[in-house]
Amino acid sequence: MKLALRGKGKLGFEDGSCTKSRYRGIIYASDARKAWNDFQQRFDHSNLTKIYYLWSEIAMTRHGTDPVTIYYTKMKDLWDELDVLAPISCCDCEKSRPSVEHLKSQRVLQFLMGLN
Repeated sequence: MKLALRGKGKLGFEDGSCTKSRYRGIIYASDARKAWNDFQQRFDHSNLTKIYYLWSEIAMTRHGTDPVTIYYTKMKDLWDELDVLAPISCCDCEKSRPSVEHLKSQRVLQFLMGLN
């Protein structure tokens, strides 16, 4: 159990080394933007964990007994969230086209792998 908690970065909650924060800095924030910036500075050190989670979800998502449209929507939601955290090149220049086409091919294959 400790290995699983350590792998998820949650062992500190079990052994008491992680103390509860009171968020004093945001109580008197004058607007939501200041509160958001405070949260971002405290907690947004790396999106790598979230990216890993999304890749895992994409790899494990299966068609199952759902209609194909539901399965596609689940995959599309995961891909969209991944695109926000790890954006691909948005320019339409000649150099970026191969990587964009490669990404599209990967997603087609991911979709097909999950089909029944």
